[in-house]
Amino acid sequence: MEIEKEEDLRWPNPLRSDLEKRNKNQFCRFHKEVGHDTDDCRQLKDEIEFLIRRGKLDKFTKDGNRGNQQGSYERKDYDRRDNDQDRNPKPRGPVINMIFGGPTAAGSSRNSRKAYAREVMTVVGETPKRAKTEVAISFDDSDLEGVKFPHDDPLVIIPVIGNSKTKRVLVDNGASVDILFHDAFIKMGYTDSQLTPSNMPIYGFNGVESKVEGTIQLPMTIGQGSQTATQMLNFVVIKTTSTYNAILGRTGLHAFKAVASTYHLKIKFPTRNGVGEEQGDQKMARNCYVAALRPDGVGGQVLPIEVMNLKDDEERRGKPAEDLNPIPLIPGEPDKVTYIGTLLPEPLKGLRCQELGMPQI
Repeated sequence: MEIEKEEDLRWPNPLRSDLEKRNKNQFCRFHKEVGHDTDDCRQLKDEIEFLIRRGKLDKFTKDGNRGNQQGSYERKDYDRRDNDQDRNPKPRGPVINMIFGGPTAAGSSRNSRKAYAREVMTVVGETPKRAKTEVAISFDDSDLEGVKFPHDDPLVIIPVIGNSKTKRVLVDNGASVDILFHDAFIKMGYTDSQLTPSNMPIYGFNGVESKVEGTIQLPMTIGQGSQTATQMLNFVVIKTTSTYNAILGRTGLHAFKAVASTYHLKIKFPTRNGVGEEQGDQKMARNCYVAALRPDGVGGQVLPIEVMNLKDDEERRGKPAEDLNPIPLIPGEPDKVTYIGTLLPEPLKGLRCQELGMPQI
């Protein structure tokens, strides 16, 4: 390799795959190990791209024909776009739009969320500044080591939250906030007096509300060895039964600039020493899944998905899944009633009415 003498070249960590299972006829000069050829080494390609972007390999690149080639590249690009449009006609059905809320970059008020949504539709004269990521993040078959197939398991990791190594943390791209369940919060040694009050309840996909106890900022660390990353995350603490101790949502993933793959059961993220990894615990993920389905309810439920502000989104509050029958609590006072679902079996309706001392339906 001609780049071996580059001072800025970052040599990789040793391969973690089983030496006995590697191809002894292939050797990588970058890893200095058998198992794959140098030309096929993805980490080497990523490192070369990193050095080129930093201008460390200018002597190996050709600049002479860039100007002459640019026009032909652009023409080919336009032709390719035209062909793609011909092969992919516009759909005739309606466009399905969906915007998630939550106390994230969009803010907590209706006006701030509308402004946040308008940003992506604003035409600007120049490209806005964005955070730069100096390392390429990718997944390949080597990341499947230790994963048992077939599987459709969730990604469950064991990060450090605060000063505690916390098991059973679900990585959920569909969650708009980072969740810390109250039982785990207490076991970590914190108290409710350390919470910042919040009036924003959390709703699951079925409309079930979980009251927010408050929020707290805690550091979370993921990764191994020298390739770790730590971010201060704003956890929403809720008091409900769950098979998980915490949920890492989009807010936390974006803070780490992390990419999660449920297929590979792994998170990857940039660090000062290259791409860091946090491997999911497949056995723990399956145990959590089994516990969540237990009929006795011991396993609890996984509820949090979205966050809503009651003051701004009154019309989006959860609604009953069935019609309700009003049942008077006190004879002669029709304004004091409770409600029982119409789909409740008749024997249970009578039983509940007897327990409450009400006339049967």
